[in-house]
Amino acid sequence: MIGMKPVLDAVIDANAIFFVAFLLWSIVNLALSRSSLRADYALQLRLLRSVLLVVALSPLLSYVAISASQFLWPETPVTVGDLAVAAYLRGDISMSAVHFEELLNLRSRFLELILSGDNMWLTTVLVAILSGSLFLALQTANQVVRVRGILQRSFVWRRSGSTYIHLSDTISVPFATRGLRRRHVVVPSHLLMHPRELKIVLAHEFEHLRQGDVEWEIVFELLRPLLYWNPVFLLWRRAFGQLRELNCDRAVLRALKVSPREYARCLISFCAAGQERAMPERMNVALLRLGSKGARKALETRVLALQTSLPERHSPVLLWATTVVMIIGIVLAAASVRNSGDWSQDRLMLSTVVNLERLEAINRGN
Repeated sequence: MIGMKPVLDAVIDANAIFFVAFLLWSIVNLALSRSSLRADYALQLRLLRSVLLVVALSPLLSYVAISASQFLWPETPVTVGDLAVAAYLRGDISMSAVHFEELLNLRSRFLELILSGDNMWLTTVLVAILSGSLFLALQTANQVVRVRGILQRSFVWRRSGSTYIHLSDTISVPFATRGLRRRHVVVPSHLLMHPRELKIVLAHEFEHLRQGDVEWEIVFELLRPLLYWNPVFLLWRRAFGQLRELNCDRAVLRALKVSPREYARCLISFCAAGQERAMPERMNVALLRLGSKGARKALETRVLALQTSLPERHSPVLLWATTVVMIIGIVLAAASVRNSGDWSQDRLMLSTVVNLERLEAINRGN
């Protein structure tokens, strides 16, 4: 069980970074929503992707940041724990050293309590979370089997490089997915009788493939069994799904010169037809989602967004400047939440003060 402590430490750090990164992105996104860029979904999506990539690389980036700080400013504390110890030694925190050390070690004590199994409630919660993770992992595997079955029962209509276009009699809503080497777009067979709608659908799904939305969807789905209990992960996934669809809709309008009314009519027609047959909800990017909660609201948002004017192209300088600011904030947050070493000079001084305080308490008792 001792070997599990670093794993739980990493989980706590990851969730803290998730929260801080989402908070930073939400602030930036709120500022964009109040500016002339509120309808520039491409910019918002690129910012969100950049934040997610930085979060994924945060363990390495935080290690680099801490190493650079220790080399350039060896006496300057970086982590939250070291900053608190330095503030206590300066006299900024008024409490006994024993109580302060107990507060400082609260995280370690909590992890030890979980690993010991002595607390029935914590053990029950941990077992429930692990059971939920197992259930979602099995659900994801089932979705893979369902999507694979649809591909096997469909007819390969056309091929472009490693991308295959399938015609299927068993689906009512088009979707895009991929395997290890091949990418697939599956459309209902009846669309051959409606070339205009087929053109819109193929443009939409190929845009998802071009932007890498299928790969992002698969990554989110693989992370779901591990992070499903974290509300920040769920909010981030919902925001990503909404932005990718809004951005894709705009890209199709630009490329095909389709009127917003015609495009909205196409979405609504598939929404009506899609109620007849169950669709795989995971491991693919569909033209629209029907079975998930909030699907109706998501469709309404997309239809209303089609009525707004297309934004002008954003400046690359704005994108890079905003991204750099968020990257710096996330890296600093990742470095600050790391568990600091127990043998820094400030920690040794605090330990000495704690020991003196305990000796004094013993002497008073005698």
